Amino acid sequence: MTRRVSKITRNEQIDLLIGFITSANIIATIAAKLNNIPCLISERNNPLSNSIPKFWLILRKHVYPMANHLIVQTKNVKQIYVPLVKSRDISILPNPLSSELSLLRNETHPRENIILSVGRLTNDKQHHKLINAFHTLEPEGWKVMIIGAGPKKESLIELIKSHDLGDKIEILSHIKDIHNYYNKASLFVFTSKSEGFPNALLEAMHFSLPCISTDCDFGPSDLINDGVNGFLVPVDDQNLLTSKMSELIYEEKLRTQFSEKARETSEQYTSKKVTAQWDAIIKTHIK
Repeated sequence: MTRRVSKITRNEQIDLLIGFITSANIIATIAAKLNNIPCLISERNNPLSNSIPKFWLILRKHVYPMANHLIVQTKNVKQIYVPLVKSRDISILPNPLSSELSLLRNETHPRENIILSVGRLTNDKQHHKLINAFHTLEPEGWKVMIIGAGPKKESLIELIKSHDLGDKIEILSHIKDIHNYYNKASLFVFTSKSEGFPNALLEAMHFSLPCISTDCDFGPSDLINDGVNGFLVPVDDQNLLTSKMSELIYEEKLRTQFSEKARETSEQYTSKKVTAQWDAIIKTHIK
């Protein structure tokens, strides 16, 4: 693959290579060096993930320092790479908000007593924590909607049944009009224990939803300033998650405060702003 990319680079007289994800970053960097052109690499996933084969991890250690610039999505990911790549050669550029999704935001849509969560139904997303917290509280007139698909769906349905909450907690899969749920929910809860970048959390904030998120390794703490524009709770603190949910369910004034601040924060992540940052970095490396 590296030889093929190198040949294409030479034949097409490419001025700059950009890689995304570990394997592509390594291939792009080597191909760029063979052709004496600059290379930008971008890490999009959790760098500590066990899903990255050891072969690529070994190569990453030796090849990443050869790249001209590394782009990561969060401040904590940057700290992971500082021992490997000089700090001045690392930039933090998050995923941008979808322009199409932004156009579907409706500030006049009436909010309902819905606690929303969006994400794949996997072990890492820990939706069971939201279900258990809601079971503890069982607030009158509120319900939970979990949007996502994945291998944990059946076990989550069984958990809901065991709590006799089938009429209050709903799991929706393969939803295309997700904006409708962002527009009508009153609270967003994000329970992940591992992230590359929490896109769903950012989207919820852009739709002016007050948010509670676990403070997992990468992402949420870049978006949420605890107690200012949302709540951060330790990944394994079920009691605090339940307490913060209760606080936002019963304190409408606090929900309004977080809603406004969350929307303000999200404006830093528009496609226009993130694209401009990418353009600036690219222009500094083109000969």
